[in-house]
Amino acid sequence: MHYVQKYVEKLQNPKTNNTPISNGFKTNIFLYCSYYSFYSQKVLMALYEKNIEFEPLLIDITKGEQYSSWFLEINPRGEIPVLKVNTAIIPDSTRILDYLEFYLNQETPPLINVSADHKVMKNVNMFREMIEALPAGLITVGSFFHPHLCGTPKMPFILPVREVLKNGDLSNSKNLRKLAKANPKAENVLLYKAEIQDRKHEIITNEDEYLKVLNVVDDVLSHVEEQLTKQYQENWLCCEQFSIADINLAVLLQRLWELGLEDRFWTQGIRPHIEQYFERVKERESFKKTIPGLPVHLKMIVTSQPPAYIGAAGAISVGMVLALAYFFKKLIH
Repeated sequence: MHYVQKYVEKLQNPKTNNTPISNGFKTNIFLYCSYYSFYSQKVLMALYEKNIEFEPLLIDITKGEQYSSWFLEINPRGEIPVLKVNTAIIPDSTRILDYLEFYLNQETPPLINVSADHKVMKNVNMFREMIEALPAGLITVGSFFHPHLCGTPKMPFILPVREVLKNGDLSNSKNLRKLAKANPKAENVLLYKAEIQDRKHEIITNEDEYLKVLNVVDDVLSHVEEQLTKQYQENWLCCEQFSIADINLAVLLQRLWELGLEDRFWTQGIRPHIEQYFERVKERESFKKTIPGLPVHLKMIVTSQPPAYIGAAGAISVGMVLALAYFFKKLIH
């Protein structure tokens, strides 16, 4: 079951006095994120569910901005999302979600403590942990190396973008080692990430190994389907209240759908309760606000520029940016 283990141990990050540039939001809560980051999407959806006023500070992962020196001062792991509340810095989506529930000094709708029923809470925690353990990045990039295992991908993971991300993964380990030399304070963390990247790459490029990952996803979704059969039609995954487990499941299903894996896992009668659930959760306002639409896709492609950071992982060349921009423009005409 090492396929579902988190590949990087949690790191306690120091607080920072970096002051984000405000875009006019009147709030002391800032989220460093990307609308395309799986883990950012979980936090964004939670913030919208809780009706928390915050300012998103977008990190351009197409240019490797998460590995720029200024961001490594905030999070030496070079990972998003990161939550900033006053002077407190909270990295890691799991820790952020717990912070929003238990430590943020605001009265907000609960996502974790949704019931006084011990059995319900046990299920909420179990499904939260079960889904969180799935390696979203590995599932995503692995699909680019084995497209025959997937159906039709959707935006943003259509063919040109898939090739960009695939090529970025091929050079990611090398780039992380370069970045480690250029950023002594984050050197140990970045070198460790490079080692983890090497191990991940061995899995995603080996079809048999990648199939094992997909089989774990299949097993998790079997448990989800079984759980949904026990719920009333108007209920969510664990109870009548929308919970943290639902956020994890909603974002997971969206990513699998974008990768073209829905026919493998739930459509055509394979898992009808999950299919119904996905259609229903897509109508939720927090989901609509979280998942990027076509205008965001176009803006991301057209405004992407050559990398400004030496050795940035997954950087896009000028030619690829122009090709992608042309592709999207043709798509909407």
